[in-house]
Amino acid sequence: MPGAAIPAITLDSRVCLHPLSKQLENGVVIIGREDQFLELPSEGLDFLAWLDEGLTLAQARDRFEALNNPFPNDEVFEVVNAFLECDFVATVDGQTIIPHRAPLKSNAEWFPQSWARALFSKPVLIAWMLLVVPAAILWILTPELWPRRSDYFWAEYNSIVILSAMLIWLLGMPLHELSHWLACRAKGVEATITWTQRLGIFPMSQTVMHNIWAVPRAVRYLPLAAGMMWDVFILSLALYVLFLGRAGFLALPPQATGLLKFYILFVTMALASQFWLFSKMDGYFLVSALLGQRNLQSDTYGWLKSKVIKARTFDPPASGMKFIYIFALITIVWGGLFMAQFLLISLPIKLQLIWESLLKISRGAEVAPIDFYDGVGVFASQVIFYGLLAYAYVRDTLPNWRCA
Repeated sequence: MPGAAIPAITLDSRVCLHPLSKQLENGVVIIGREDQFLELPSEGLDFLAWLDEGLTLAQARDRFEALNNPFPNDEVFEVVNAFLECDFVATVDGQTIIPHRAPLKSNAEWFPQSWARALFSKPVLIAWMLLVVPAAILWILTPELWPRRSDYFWAEYNSIVILSAMLIWLLGMPLHELSHWLACRAKGVEATITWTQRLGIFPMSQTVMHNIWAVPRAVRYLPLAAGMMWDVFILSLALYVLFLGRAGFLALPPQATGLLKFYILFVTMALASQFWLFSKMDGYFLVSALLGQRNLQSDTYGWLKSKVIKARTFDPPASGMKFIYIFALITIVWGGLFMAQFLLISLPIKLQLIWESLLKISRGAEVAPIDFYDGVGVFASQVIFYGLLAYAYVRDTLPNWRCA
């Protein structure tokens, strides 16, 4: 939405703000409106209150300096410009300021909030724990249920394995995101399920939680964790079925057993990847919420750049460096575990897929046509997959490490 010309702002201007959410996090106040947020020192709330009382910028600044520390004019205008950029300003000297962006439109009204609250009520969460916790204990105490690399190759043809993985992913992804959306609805967080392209040009769905930082910290956990909670719920059901089959209480055909073991391996690897903190996935956002740090990854990137490139300067966030250190430590530890999984499980699986497909292709007429085309299909799928990963890295991740 195009904005009207903003009147000249001076220290004698009266700036009236829209109603803003305010959340105190680690000595810093996160103020926001819709999906725009800024961080201010806690004493900045006084400055906002004086603006709301109708004081001019100069009068609000003078009061601030009398109670706190110096507030130079250039910093005053810097704050006002940031407010304008985020559409926080309602009027300047009585003139209405038209926002840069159209207001968010809720798409949740079709689903009653009372239903969403019932789905995430305490009795339901207790029932979830009563199902999941015994499954976790059963899994720990039963080594036969632990996922193994060999479980990936459950079918005679690797193309069936690849197609099964894609089907599980395509069915699980919308249910995972729907869980996020329903939890947001239950907690009063505005959310939208959208499509993104994290893997190059391959579409993925994600739940954008527009005002997640406008709610108290304790309210954020459930919306952020709901997708993984759904995955763990289905994983627990699969573990129970597999256990009952191995115990003889269920008659499971070998292919069904193989598919269940494949599913357990697939979902376990997917859950582990959620905590690959170099990417902004569920685990990263959950850690950010637990630490109360909205810009945790970008602050850590900035700090690391300043260490590698001495010419770069880094201004620590208002909450200090301790959360960056904690995040860096978590990233290193979990990154090591994730790399161990990659080197011991994921990479050998991919190499086996490529090696077996190349063997089938190289033998040509010596193998049955179905084996030859199985090899061609699997090899092509791996080339496409890793090509998209490389493209996504160059497009999305690599720029974070480049010098501005």
